[in-house]
Amino acid sequence: MLILVLEASTASAKAMLYHSEKGIISVLNRNYSPESGDIATYDADRIMDETLWTGKELLAEHHVTHVDLVATCSIWGHSLLMLDRDKKPVSRLKTWADTSAAVTTEKYRQDVQLFNDLYQRTGCPIHTTYTLWKYVHEKEHGAVDRVSYISTMPDYLFYRLTGDFSVAKSTISAGGFLNTHTLDWDEEALRVAGITPDMLPKLVESEYLTPLSSEAAGILGIRSGTPVLVTGADGCMNQVASGAFGRNIMTLSVGTSAAMRISTHKPVLAEYPSTWCYVGVEGMWIAGSATAGAGNCVDWMGKKILGYNSSLTLADLDDGARQTLEKGDAPIFLPFIAGERCPGWDDTRRAAMFEMKIDHDIFDLYFAVLEGVLFNLKQCYDITIPIVGQPPEFISISGGIEKSPFWLSMAATIFGLPVYTGGLMHASLLGAAYMGMKAAGEVNSVKEIRPVTKECWEPDSEKREFFEKRYEKYLRYYRA
Repeated sequence: MLILVLEASTASAKAMLYHSEKGIISVLNRNYSPESGDIATYDADRIMDETLWTGKELLAEHHVTHVDLVATCSIWGHSLLMLDRDKKPVSRLKTWADTSAAVTTEKYRQDVQLFNDLYQRTGCPIHTTYTLWKYVHEKEHGAVDRVSYISTMPDYLFYRLTGDFSVAKSTISAGGFLNTHTLDWDEEALRVAGITPDMLPKLVESEYLTPLSSEAAGILGIRSGTPVLVTGADGCMNQVASGAFGRNIMTLSVGTSAAMRISTHKPVLAEYPSTWCYVGVEGMWIAGSATAGAGNCVDWMGKKILGYNSSLTLADLDDGARQTLEKGDAPIFLPFIAGERCPGWDDTRRAAMFEMKIDHDIFDLYFAVLEGVLFNLKQCYDITIPIVGQPPEFISISGGIEKSPFWLSMAATIFGLPVYTGGLMHASLLGAAYMGMKAAGEVNSVKEIRPVTKECWEPDSEKREFFEKRYEKYLRYYRA
């Protein structure tokens, strides 16, 4: 069985060819063009076209004109695209990185009862990340006059491929509109937004299939009517590919932003909004946390502060940061250049560098950024594990962090757990392929998928106390 996987991620279009017996044949990744947008907002049709073009290029490279199934993937429902009566965009696509709704969410969070009630019902705190609050902000600023439908990045990708305006319950559970207990639209969330269910996509299961449209087929160069799997969320698909629905494994994705996830058999929520809980697959849920600052902080430091260029490689930066670790002296960094998601859900929080000295160099700053990103995730870990009930066996880590062995070793020591990588830079694509096989009847259950553990980083006991003391400093500055 040959599967084409298409993914519209936060920053790029991706395509994978996967064969059920041979495995991954090829992967192609294309950053969105500058004309399409800037991560925070996009021309929705442009990035969907670029996703299709990426798939077309990959198929052409391998002279493929027939696939058995198209599987799709995108971000969780952390976005907003408003459509008119003909389902044409009347706004730019706003991703999780757009924090323009912060002034609105800050106001609504003052209602503590509403803040906690919606969290307990939907698993989503009041924050600019979520579709619900992006829409409420637009409505309060008079920008919804021509809006007939509310869409997100994943369901619009599926619509462009099939003409079917549907969304998986799992994917949209991270938008703020779905009740995580009833798995239907939440009446309170709809009331707050002032909308009716017919403005939202049709809710379907994660194995829902529908035919590829003739228009999309013409672009891709394959047969119209080819089954297309409803779009899965990148975080959930990562969980599938990591074998984390069948074992007590925490997955940690560190890309533009970062997220940690652990599978549960029922909704698991904190007493007060700090973590999130979304719907998984096969009757399971995913509890976890997400941060707004990760690879974007590294890019910001490297490009805008350090003037990163070809004369300074990632290996050079790692070597320099390793020397900083041996010196034992570096600034403390709060990684909130894009606001805060977990644990405080404060869209207005900003980044800061503390304890800078005249003798600190570029490598000290780089080390501080790597450490600050992990300390923010450690905050999330310390909140998530008690409500889940037990620590994981190990952490399966993926994303851009895999390019830095030094950063991986830091993660193992800070979390105090073995950190495994599977060598899969695009685990979400592989998870979508597995879900395609499940939908086609070639896999009985994704719980049968075994973890891929290619390399392992163990905690460094000699550095444990060092990081613990610095983490205490980080928390003091965070609370202040």
